[in-house]
Amino acid sequence: MRITSAGPGRITPPTPEKLKAQLAALDKKIAVAAKALQDHKNTMMVSRYTPEGFQAATAKLKTLEQALAKLQSARERLVDGTKPGTATKPTPAALKRVIERHLKAGDLEFGAKAPRKEDILTRTEVTRHPFTYEAIVLKSDPTKVIIKKTLTGGFVPAKPGDGTFSKPVPLSP
Repeated sequence: MRITSAGPGRITPPTPEKLKAQLAALDKKIAVAAKALQDHKNTMMVSRYTPEGFQAATAKLKTLEQALAKLQSARERLVDGTKPGTATKPTPAALKRVIERHLKAGDLEFGAKAPRKEDILTRTEVTRHPFTYEAIVLKSDPTKVIIKKTLTGGFVPAKPGDGTFSKPVPLSP
């Protein structure tokens, strides 16, 4: 018998029926969590608590609110993921790593045209005296980053519109 290593399997997107079933299940869980939260709030309104009891009830309230928020964000992710052309935002930490990586390598080419404000998906700043670097991700291509370099440590403060932009660089190495 011959054993071969398994390569990466084929990734198939979920069917619309499966997505609808997941969405219906999440909606049921959200309804149950919202009812539990409201019931607990109603109980807290009419109850008299000792300081320890109030602390425990408040802690339970916070956990119920967090559980409901998790379910609602999972639903939003599911709904957003089903829309065609939706871009996922890179995290600020990932953008800071991109800036640090390119500053260390010194491979940025500045002089590109500034993007329009309505095309920007997200932005993150990093200050390295005397400059401030800003990573800008566009809605049209969330896999690339434009880095803006602005002199902020001089005698004259930076004005809106100051700075120079790099050519798009890849988000991941």
